[in-house]
Amino acid sequence: MMTGEAWFAVLPDGMPGLAAARVLRPLAGRVVAHHSGRPWLMGHWPDGALTVASAGAARVAVAGQHPATAGSLAAALARTRSVDEADPPAAAVPGAFHLVVSAGGRVRVQGTVSGTRRVFATRIGDAVVAADRADVLARLVGAGWDAEGLALRLTGATAPFPFERATLWRGVREVPGDHWLRLDPDGGSVEPRRWMPPEPVLPSSEGAPLVREALTAAVDARTAAGGTVGTDLSGGVDSACVAFLAARGPAEVVTYRWGGYDGADDDAHHAALAAEGLPGARHVRDCLGQVTPLFAGLSPDAVPADPDEPFAWVRSRARVDQLARTMAHEGARVHLTGHGGDELFRPVAGPHLADVRRRHPLTALRQARAYRAPARSGWQPLLRALVGSRSPARELAALADALTGPPPLPHPPDTGWSPPLRMPPWATGDAVAAARALLLRTASEAVAPHSRWRAQHQALTLARFTGVSAGQADRIGSRHGVRFAVPFLDDQVLYAVLSVRAEDRISPWAYKPLLAAAMRPMVPDPLLDRATKNEFRADAHLGLRQHRADLLGLCDASELARHGLVDAAALRAALLDPHPTAATLAALDATLACELWLRAALAPPPLPTAPHRLPDLADRRPPPPPPEPRAPATSPGRQPPDRAPASPPDPTAPGPGSPTAATSPDPDGSPPPVPDPASSDGAPPPYPSGIPNPRKATDTS
Repeated sequence: MMTGEAWFAVLPDGMPGLAAARVLRPLAGRVVAHHSGRPWLMGHWPDGALTVASAGAARVAVAGQHPATAGSLAAALARTRSVDEADPPAAAVPGAFHLVVSAGGRVRVQGTVSGTRRVFATRIGDAVVAADRADVLARLVGAGWDAEGLALRLTGATAPFPFERATLWRGVREVPGDHWLRLDPDGGSVEPRRWMPPEPVLPSSEGAPLVREALTAAVDARTAAGGTVGTDLSGGVDSACVAFLAARGPAEVVTYRWGGYDGADDDAHHAALAAEGLPGARHVRDCLGQVTPLFAGLSPDAVPADPDEPFAWVRSRARVDQLARTMAHEGARVHLTGHGGDELFRPVAGPHLADVRRRHPLTALRQARAYRAPARSGWQPLLRALVGSRSPARELAALADALTGPPPLPHPPDTGWSPPLRMPPWATGDAVAAARALLLRTASEAVAPHSRWRAQHQALTLARFTGVSAGQADRIGSRHGVRFAVPFLDDQVLYAVLSVRAEDRISPWAYKPLLAAAMRPMVPDPLLDRATKNEFRADAHLGLRQHRADLLGLCDASELARHGLVDAAALRAALLDPHPTAATLAALDATLACELWLRAALAPPPLPTAPHRLPDLADRRPPPPPPEPRAPATSPGRQPPDRAPASPPDPTAPGPGSPTAATSPDPDGSPPPVPDPASSDGAPPPYPSGIPNPRKATDTS
């Protein structure tokens, strides 16, 4: 965890949670209390990062990208009788955010299905505690790193299924995005399921309007507040759709694209067409000499990596930082990207054919023949792939056996639950053995796919890969005051897209047919009809040449090599060799991401973000019942401090333990004193300089 970065932890409303709060105290600069007065949210976050509201004794906090206000949250909370009922109101709010509810002594915590907002949990003493960052919990409990898990990450820049939900910190687990975490007063927890993929039964004619509605709401959630927002305008279909939707809102739009070194790609042409259709937007383009090269900023003395987990976009890390700085200079508060479009509308062909075969065998055969034609592959391998029915567990065992096999062939289309896995040639025998052991051990257990439909399983797995990386990019942007948004990966958009039949969503004869049908009324046809995509291979090779010395320095001081996971000499040779295909570069990406993550994981913990001592977290018992009603006051003005309220408190109004009450100013503009439940006389306790009063730490933006 880098000093000063934002994070929050969630504690149960009971004595075990109070004990855990004492462990969190050295790092926490902000505290928000349960109605009982015990700490509920602790952490370090900027003003406005949380929207907090209350209704009676219940509390709700939302962190992320959403249009909700404290008032709308309070109104929804007033209709909620328990944390079990909190999901339907939240599901109606577009965007991507954490939801935390405290009601009836229990706590609900949830993130997003795609992993753009994640929830982690571990046990501190007798209490299960949640947080939005795995590394924070790992530092608190002294968790070590998982060598087997890191070895498996060498197979690709992202963790393969089903390990994409496993952290690399021992003892810290991730709550699946389609579940929510319930924290009980006694310190226990359960993880009920909250989201299920729909049955993919809608034709495109019925599903496209739903996709358009969900995507429009997702973009509106980021633009509704006005101001200035940024969008990608690479020339691709996905970024064009987001940009045109953003331009319909009240915010000023600034588009951004960087010049590529591949003279054969047609991104510039399509980006120019898109810019012509957005006359009200400002268009920013970094030319070739201004673009930060790929693989920049990865030297041994570079900025530390995100210690949550390896960053799959490692080669672009410096470009993400440049984009954030550029958008900050343009005054943008958020930047919308088209990431997620490929994952939903143009994934690698194959798994969907298994689904189509189950319902429409002839359609599956026709599509398979179209995919087979360019490679001129034989029919027998293709038919075997179509009729294959291995379970996810059996497939994991087969993947384990093939870890050191030759590179997989692109044809026939792979219809399995997971793409093939290969260890890089510089992985040591110990690393291969560790990865294989993890795969085989997992294969011996029950392995449930994300959906019984392989195309849905593939889409959710890919969305998860991209969502986690987008969340890490968001942290990079937040250092410059710019948040990154990926509207395609919002829960509501995922649900709308996955409700459409696989054969209508993915086709060998049309490029992203469902997205084109959904956006046809809003985006010009020449942009939607584009059927090409730039892979930035020239940029990658140029960046590798320019920064080879830095990468060799990283190799010579490799922590992966020191811990026996890679052969430093073989890795050095690979850095010096040419890379004719994208596959070898992808293997290099995975190793660089793991190397930088391990360096961050092994680094000493940073200085606390809250160097001052928080007030003593004594036994916080529930506040006493309200006093008996007294005679009405003789003056309509404010009561003196030693007078009781003129009438009984409204149970639905913010009370003394209410976050909103803690931020309601007196007529002179200063917040009123808030009694501490642990204090016998009701006077607020003293707070050290620089540390906010926990009862005044609420953000109600």
